[in-house]
Amino acid sequence: MRVGWIGLGRMGTPMCTNLVLKGFDVTVQNRSQGKVQTMAATGATAGETFAVMATTVDSLHTCLPDAAALDDVMFRPDGILAGARPGLVIVDHSTINPDQARSLAAAAAERGASFIDAPVSGSGVVAERAELTIMAGGEQAAFVAVRPALEAMGSTVRLMGPSGSGSLTKLINGLIMSTTLAVSFEGLALAAKTGVDTQSLVDVIRTASGNSRAWERNAPRVISGEYGHDGAVRLIT
Repeated sequence: MRVGWIGLGRMGTPMCTNLVLKGFDVTVQNRSQGKVQTMAATGATAGETFAVMATTVDSLHTCLPDAAALDDVMFRPDGILAGARPGLVIVDHSTINPDQARSLAAAAAERGASFIDAPVSGSGVVAERAELTIMAGGEQAAFVAVRPALEAMGSTVRLMGPSGSGSLTKLINGLIMSTTLAVSFEGLALAAKTGVDTQSLVDVIRTASGNSRAWERNAPRVISGEYGHDGAVRLIT
């Protein structure tokens, strides 16, 4: 399978790297050309314009910082849609809203191509381990065609429904995660104010019904004060 990749940021780089390491024929492009050359050193091919890439690959994946960047890559004069041909599957891993996903799917369909919104859940470290959760929206046939590439990057890969369903699932996941996280922090604050040992609280909750992935991952960070940086708040919802 010939795979194109546009976007070599904190998530895109490890995702693309896994495709290269697992034997896919990968062509890459990015606004920062230094990252393209780095990927080329691992076995990828440096691409030309986005439009040219769209004519030479079976699936073209994007992993971009926001909706505006995706629209630019798709609609610019030398963008993906300018070169899209029948049979091409465009797969977007950015965090966009469901309406934009449906609009892009319609624009791709006008050219005989398919568009799948396939946002991911997981940190950069999870991406490096190819253990991302990938939630997709789009046509069944297009999803089946790109599933091998998705499974090279994620441990959970699921078609959630028609166009927009992947983005909507990511939105729901963010709602659940952020709500759980906020309540977890309130619990830690209450423990500190009432004299309950916070480390003991973390250990106990891990074995109790109040446990969650948000608690497991973030409560120890609050206690230690080492928060790290997993991503922008604006991408949660």
